[in-house]
Amino acid sequence: MQAVQVVLKFGGSSVAEVAHWKTIADQVQYHLDNDRRPLLVLSALKNVSNLLEAMLHQALAGVHPVAIAHLKELHLGFASQLGLGLHDQLTPWFEQLESDCVAINRAGQITPKAHARILSFGELLSTTIGSAFLSLQGFDVLLQDAREMLIAVDQPDKQDQWHHYTSAICGYGADPTISTSLNNKSKGNNTIVVTQGFIASDSSGDTVLLGREGSDTSAAYLAAILKVKNLEIWTDVTGVFSANPREIPEARQLAKLSYQQALLMAKFGAKVLHPRVMQPMEENQIPVTVRSTGQPQHPGTLISHQSMPQVAVKAVVHETNVTQIVFPESSSGGLIRRVSERLVSQGFDPLLERKIAGKHHLILNYSNSDKAQPGDLELLSIFAEEGLKANANCALITLVGEVSNRQWMMEAVDLLDNLLSEKILSIYYDNNNNDSLSLLVKSENNLKISQQLHRELIG
Repeated sequence: MQAVQVVLKFGGSSVAEVAHWKTIADQVQYHLDNDRRPLLVLSALKNVSNLLEAMLHQALAGVHPVAIAHLKELHLGFASQLGLGLHDQLTPWFEQLESDCVAINRAGQITPKAHARILSFGELLSTTIGSAFLSLQGFDVLLQDAREMLIAVDQPDKQDQWHHYTSAICGYGADPTISTSLNNKSKGNNTIVVTQGFIASDSSGDTVLLGREGSDTSAAYLAAILKVKNLEIWTDVTGVFSANPREIPEARQLAKLSYQQALLMAKFGAKVLHPRVMQPMEENQIPVTVRSTGQPQHPGTLISHQSMPQVAVKAVVHETNVTQIVFPESSSGGLIRRVSERLVSQGFDPLLERKIAGKHHLILNYSNSDKAQPGDLELLSIFAEEGLKANANCALITLVGEVSNRQWMMEAVDLLDNLLSEKILSIYYDNNNNDSLSLLVKSENNLKISQQLHRELIG
């Protein structure tokens, strides 16, 4: 039996368009024709995760039945557009969703465990539809529950329930037992595997999530576990750009990126990739291609151990909704660790840590959608006795460059000194490499400064 040799991940915008399913079927056939057995990782239909997140609060208020009816109509309608009648197959998911919403209402609270269960339905519904469509096209399809393949590992630095259930990390060492299991369930070498992105299970069998936009991470984990030759991420853009083209129209597509450059771009705000994709891919030397479902003829962006060294500054990316914590010069490592752990337990995620003029800076963004983000005064009230300074409502702009070309960073610093110094709160250099430079600004200045940096440094 031939093992899976390529993983194809299709995002929410890809699976939510009827026309895109021809591209998906064509890509499956292309790989089968070239003796590459594919595994497909599917996201929830576009915006469905947002609807489910809103449903958590509707369940708390006891007004969820209307939202469930809308979600059911949306999925049954989309299945009908694909030529499918899936009422009997989809109804059990909605019945289970109703039961979980009732449980939230009775409990009077949204627990992280309930949050993960509710949001998992998006992928469970989309893969039910997707596998049925591909079967209709004549493919032999194995619909495999991702929670049987991806098991979360403990995160000693993030023991809180929020991160355990909504931002889980899985092991990705090669596991021949999973490959054997898939082969045993398959009818032959042309059996394609369809599974869910975004979801996994913990050691207790509970459903956990891999963080927002976590379907990329699912695909990377499975690519490493199955030791495939390639990972393809199919989305609504033709590849990775030097900036968000929706915000900076002159942004350029990058034909090649190194794993490290792609990691930095994803970590500091480029939404086309999830930052957790790169480590398993780099460790296993699996090339990643980012391509567009709407323009399948476009070659996209190749991410591997090589980049384009002739391009000094690769990208200008930014992360919004950022909070800066500054510690006094006398702060001990124990205090810094204690404050960081407290913030993480509240739903913050660290972006970077740097030391400037003897003061320790901690930059975080907020990811807990079930609770309002604490502001400056609330944060300072928690740590009042420690003498900390908090600065919320910020954005972190990061320049990603070519590590072998140090000239770009000097040019960037000159530009910041001459044009933008009065609008920059802090500048953060990478202490280990010359491949990134970050600056903290107030949120209202973020886009204008990003546009100017792109115009001056990339063109």
